[in-house]
Order: sequence, then C-alpha cells, then structure tokens
Amino acid sequence: MAIVLSALSVVFTSCKKDKDEDAGPAQTEGTYNVVIDGQTIASGTTIEVGWVGNAATVSKGDDFSVIISSIPVEVGEVFHFDETMSSGTISIMGKNLLLSDGSDEMYFSQTGTVTRESKTKITFEGTCSAMLTTDKHTFSGTVESDVFKMIYTP
Repeated sequence: MAIVLSALSVVFTSCKKDKDEDAGPAQTEGTYNVVIDGQTIASGTTIEVGWVGNAATVSKGDDFSVIISSIPVEVGEVFHFDETMSSGTISIMGKNLLLSDGSDEMYFSQTGTVTRESKTKITFEGTCSAMLTTDKHTFSGTVESDVFKMIYTP
C-alpha cells in the first residue's frame, strides 16, 4: 500500500515546465514532521511531495507517507473533520511508527483539523486509530512545500 501511495505521490508531483507559468512551484521538495502520542514518528526532507485536487501527500519511500485530504485553499482557513470521513481524512502509514516488530502500520484520522498556515505550510492534528483496532491515539504534524502553492487561491 505504501509503495502505491508513494508512486502516486511522485506521479502527481508538479514541476515548473515553462518560465511563463506562474502557478508552478519553485522546487518540489518538502519537509514533514509527524507526532503520534507525543512521539515524533517521522520528520525530515523529501522530494516525494504531491497534490491531487485538494489533497496533499508527503512520502519517504516505503518507510513513511502521509495523505491529507481537504486542504484549505486560503491562508488561515481551518477544516474540521470527524469519523464519518465525509469532510476529509488523514492517513499516516509506514514501518515501525509506534511498534518495533518490523511491521507496516497504518493510522486513519477520526477527528481533527487541517489548517493552512501559509501558501506552502499545512498543519494538522487530531485523534486516529490504527488499522483494524479501536485504540485511539493523538497525532499532529506539519508538511511544507512549494508544491502546495498549486492548491492555494489568494
């Protein structure tokens, strides 16, 4: 699953093709920081940044990826979501995020917010559960990239 999402991230990453294109990003790399239950589970820089419609992805190969749907398009705008997933969702997946047994883990948001801090920076926080469990966890994080200018409207 992480491989497929990483591939989609690379496929949907937009590059500046023409000097006259104002909407294109200056660079396609991005930074990320994700915390679950007060523990940083992933942070760093990657070129695997993507966007599709109003969804953003950040990946680090098979090791980690986060998909955020329903990105606010205006700076300062906040989207709230709940367990119905009708207004948006966040998926966090990777190897050994909270466990140490070598398995892949996948967490799905239940409630929370996504905030557009700037043209390039998105923050998120809320509660989530691991796939096939009902245990609740808290999460928060940031993703930042020039690619996200593509889903910005002034």
